[in-house]
Amino acid sequence: MTGRSALLSISIILTASVFAGPASAGQPPELTGLEVGIREAAPTQMHGRILINVETGAPVALYRVDHAVRPGTPEEQTRNYLQAEAATLGLLQTDLRDLVHHASRTTQAGTTVRMRQHRNGVPVYGGEVTVTLNNNNQVVFVTSSYDPRVSIDSAEPTLSAGQARTIANAHLGVEGPSLYDSHALMVYQDVDRTRLVHRVLTTPLERPRGEWEVLVDAHDGTIIRVADIAYYVDGTGNAFEPDPLSSATAVYGGTGFVDGNDADTAQLTAEAFSFTLPDITFTDGNYHLEGPYADITDFDSPYKGEFSQATSTWNFTRNADAFEAVNGYHHIDTFMRYINETLGVTLMPYQYATGVRYDPHGWNGADNSSYSSSTGRLTFGEGGVDDAEDADVLIHELGHGIHDWVTSGGLSQVQGLSEGCGDYLAVSYSRVLGNWTPADPQYDWVFSWDGHNPFWPGRNTAWVDTHPWPSGLVGQIHTDGQIWAGCMMRVWDAVGAEKSDRAFIVGLGYTNSSSNQDVAAHAVLQASVDLGYSATDVEAIATALQSCGYTVETPSSIFVDGFESGNTNEWSLTSP
Repeated sequence: MTGRSALLSISIILTASVFAGPASAGQPPELTGLEVGIREAAPTQMHGRILINVETGAPVALYRVDHAVRPGTPEEQTRNYLQAEAATLGLLQTDLRDLVHHASRTTQAGTTVRMRQHRNGVPVYGGEVTVTLNNNNQVVFVTSSYDPRVSIDSAEPTLSAGQARTIANAHLGVEGPSLYDSHALMVYQDVDRTRLVHRVLTTPLERPRGEWEVLVDAHDGTIIRVADIAYYVDGTGNAFEPDPLSSATAVYGGTGFVDGNDADTAQLTAEAFSFTLPDITFTDGNYHLEGPYADITDFDSPYKGEFSQATSTWNFTRNADAFEAVNGYHHIDTFMRYINETLGVTLMPYQYATGVRYDPHGWNGADNSSYSSSTGRLTFGEGGVDDAEDADVLIHELGHGIHDWVTSGGLSQVQGLSEGCGDYLAVSYSRVLGNWTPADPQYDWVFSWDGHNPFWPGRNTAWVDTHPWPSGLVGQIHTDGQIWAGCMMRVWDAVGAEKSDRAFIVGLGYTNSSSNQDVAAHAVLQASVDLGYSATDVEAIATALQSCGYTVETPSSIFVDGFESGNTNEWSLTSP
């Protein structure tokens, strides 16, 4: 098991909500019928380098902006740019008094600044302008969900927050306590009508499971929108590398390679390897699976504890519940270290100050796993193959968190973008080990142990080969996400794991909650330029993205001067 050690440059000896469940379902059957007011993303059209929202006439994304700004803080530079380009961006207030700074994030490529839209001091639901500046004081990429139609006179609600919550809970039929509750007063553009709404979030512990967002009209109590904002996939999982079928190059159903209700077999035990669990905590005479990058917590049923013990040796076989706890720590810690220390991209949850919090035994034992954007926590179910036994499930759910954290709460599921992000990162993480060759069907599989078996069919990054963007979109987020994941794996094949992963994560940070796959493709390509990738690598990334149908341009059309003479490492940043 040396492949990952060499690539990640670390010593290896040894889950808003985003869910993992059968991809064909999208969510558990008992949750259907509760959602109302869900609308498709507005149609868009390209006008030069600007992607326009046909309904509002305002930009959704601006590519290759190359707008020079005078030196200053990123927030000052962003405000200078927005004031200069207010008409182009469709901003209502040229003095920007309806835009409030939300977050800024700096990487090797530059800084992304997020400005949230407000009206009469109240945030506008989903309204944000996201501006990315490179290190040469240029605005290079802009995404926007700013809505110029918003118009409301009063921000004083008639109904109280408590009344709104009662209405929301009655619609949902909430049973039992909640893992998480929150409320916010917001302005919501309901097609051609602007409403003041109470945004109620709740995560019922019993029923209905999910992370429910309910928008209640703050004056008449009308329910405007109800959505389970969890993101679904499937679940299973412990110290496999990355899963027992891949490390053994075996197939599900072969001798000893079945779940068997968590039973040990000689074959499965042989695929459980010993790994270092870095930086676990020792307090009060016990060792705990709590470190700087991963932190076990027990917040969901079945409550099996945090598996603290008096010894630092955690040698369990998969029949023991502690096995999933250790497997989760190992893979989450490994990937978060890779992002922060190997890729050099500083990225941690914004919801709390510890390592990534995860519960290896949750969802009442159901075959679902989840990431919650409200709490920043990962939850893994136990139905079928235990979700926390498969690194693909662990990294997929962590991938939703990465998407959420790198966009400061701006995760997008337009065209299944976040599902594709989770699938890509999962396959990238597993493929590094080199267990399967391109000739093997498993080379493209997502959830190799948890799926592709009698429990559920899993997913496949080769989907893009016969379903390119946009003709291959079917309107189902898990299916559509396979296009994005598969295309990013083409990038991975073209430039290697580290370059692909770094451009992917940095570029994803340029996007916002309204971004679709094509916008993300432009963002990844822009990030590769901003990161100083070679001409060969940038062109390879562009070619891979173009091969999937995305509208990115080749490097020669991006830069007039092209590659600098005598420089084999960086692109000239001369504006076209």
